[in-house]
Amino acid sequence: MDPGTDDALALLLALASPELEILGVTTVAGNSSLDKTSRNTRRVLEYVGREGVPVYSGSSRPLARSLSTAEHVHGSDGLGETGIPSPREDAREGAVEFLATQIYENRGEITLIATGPLTNLAVLFARYPDLSAAVEDVVLMGGAYFLTSYGRGNATPLSEFNIYTDPEAAQLVFNSGAPLHCVGLDVTADPRSHLGQGEIDVLSGSRSLPARLALMIARYQLDRFGHMELHDVMAMAAAIQPSIFRWVEMRVEVLTNSDVSRGATVPRRPGLGEQPNARICVDAEWRGFKEMFLARLTE
Repeated sequence: MDPGTDDALALLLALASPELEILGVTTVAGNSSLDKTSRNTRRVLEYVGREGVPVYSGSSRPLARSLSTAEHVHGSDGLGETGIPSPREDAREGAVEFLATQIYENRGEITLIATGPLTNLAVLFARYPDLSAAVEDVVLMGGAYFLTSYGRGNATPLSEFNIYTDPEAAQLVFNSGAPLHCVGLDVTADPRSHLGQGEIDVLSGSRSLPARLALMIARYQLDRFGHMELHDVMAMAAAIQPSIFRWVEMRVEVLTNSDVSRGATVPRRPGLGEQPNARICVDAEWRGFKEMFLARLTE
């Protein structure tokens, strides 16, 4: 992940979900520089008393591009100017080696949940090509598939930010043979997925540290955008309870051009003799999704 306000919320949901055994968090440059995303991950974990979760820093730039960050969305600190304390410990180095070790030791049992650019996973599958078939699942937040009326880009008219940031990495991951569940703007940009003031008030009624941090982030988003967007949270929820989401199987091509189509994710029905390479989320049981998120952070 690349915290990032919604990455932080997704991490809070993961920490509050007994379905997941979190073996570690790997960081990548995206919403902010790698040093900020790594620090922010440690900040979140230490703030809520989960400093024992290991954090490994990964790629500091895209495979073949210069890095363009999104502090204009996430604040100068990358975490919505929440002001929570600096971490007492730094992230460790070696994200790709950590991932490889975990997959080799737990073959067929690891789910990778990617809420930032896919650079770390691309390096992993390029360096260890047998591991793409050894993961149980890869759930990613990324892409704009034009399969709903909201499936348009937010980095360009055609491209979603995570894929746009490192399209070469995304192309490699989509072609890796790993099982992919893709939660993109087709659903995360749907207003039904957003939290309004009334729903955010639920957070203010809780004394839990996760709810307190989520409320700080929510207030930042409300001030900036008038609502609270849950892009990465939805990908995390899809990893936890995939049954509340609806999926379609597609063959997705990632465009790596250097024009307006850079990072576009182009889906099509598989042709004769072809297999789909991704399951794309196109709908959700919205009330259940938001109730799960709010309930787990306020318990």
